[in-house]
Amino acid sequence: MPRARALPFVLLALLLLTGLAWPPAGQAAAARLVEAVGSAPIINGAVVLARRQAIQDAIEQAMLQTAARVDSTSTIAANVLVIESSRVNAAGTVENVEVIDQWRDNEVLYVRIRARVPLDKLRKPSPAARYRKKIAVLQFDVEKRTQIADLPGIERALPREILRRLELTGAYLGIDGSQYLASNTRPGYRFDNPAVYVKLARKLGAQIVLSGIIRDMGVDPGLFGLLNRSRHLEIELFLHDGLSGARIARYRFSENVAGGHYFAGHSTLFSSAAFLQTDFGKALDRMLQRQVELVHQDLEKLPFAARVVEVNGDQIYFDAGSVSRVKPGDVLMTYRLSPDPLHEPQSGRFLGYKETPVATLSVAQTQPNFSLGKLETQQTRLRPGDIIRFGW
Repeated sequence: MPRARALPFVLLALLLLTGLAWPPAGQAAAARLVEAVGSAPIINGAVVLARRQAIQDAIEQAMLQTAARVDSTSTIAANVLVIESSRVNAAGTVENVEVIDQWRDNEVLYVRIRARVPLDKLRKPSPAARYRKKIAVLQFDVEKRTQIADLPGIERALPREILRRLELTGAYLGIDGSQYLASNTRPGYRFDNPAVYVKLARKLGAQIVLSGIIRDMGVDPGLFGLLNRSRHLEIELFLHDGLSGARIARYRFSENVAGGHYFAGHSTLFSSAAFLQTDFGKALDRMLQRQVELVHQDLEKLPFAARVVEVNGDQIYFDAGSVSRVKPGDVLMTYRLSPDPLHEPQSGRFLGYKETPVATLSVAQTQPNFSLGKLETQQTRLRPGDIIRFGW
């Protein structure tokens, strides 16, 4: 082989033998150096704590400099911009944080940092970064109680299991309201009465209420009690807006499980591996998962909402906090519901309540279960029961 033609093969062999690759091992991934300033109040002389909080604030500012997502929406009335809402989410991470300057102005400590932001770790904000809506589940009504005698407590176990799976999506805060029952046979708690859901939502502190009916879980013995035996599985679900009582969605699920029968000894349904391995248990598991998917699909389109619980001048307390992913700096809309519901003129069908934009509110402080906001614009005074909402 001519020497000129052999040279590339020699170089390739050397690369393989020495373990070299491109880019060379140990070479740092592409990154961006950023500088950012953070601040924190010095409370009771706690400078060390203030410095730590200021550095964290600067880190957040550095991440927002590199990549951020801004969600916003606004409401317009009479061709004039009335109120708006917005929130900012960081979409990156920082490394090698270095404090390069620090100063104090009265009782506020400032720091300037320099940090490295790896470009390969930038991420698109997940839908889970949105606010977590509070959803409460009620005990399911049962049309024929003799059909569930072998599954004690299933009217509470089913809604609790749906709630558990909804919480696993990261988009909801679950509230177990299975001590309450909405039913077609209870005059004060009828399924078709919007006031029932408003009342229960207020009591439970929920934005959304999920209820249901076990329509059928009977066994068909088949021919001579042996051939073609099956068990029915029919469940209906209802989603209601807890603020207005309006129905959001209604679902009906039905399946006929071949070989199904009545059980004995399965008092804990979803913690029983033996039950979940039966044909009926598998069918129920599939149905519940489908229910969760449809509920999540419909609730994703529903704006986050909370209620005003206390008003002190321009300071507004509402019942959603850091566990709902509310954070200082978020700008939210406030609305007032009309005292009387709106009905369809011809049929008299309940439609909901009229909403009037009231003010723009900026979140100042958050606790796990509530937040404090300050009004930025205002057309009329807020009062307990008014709505705080982020629409998109």
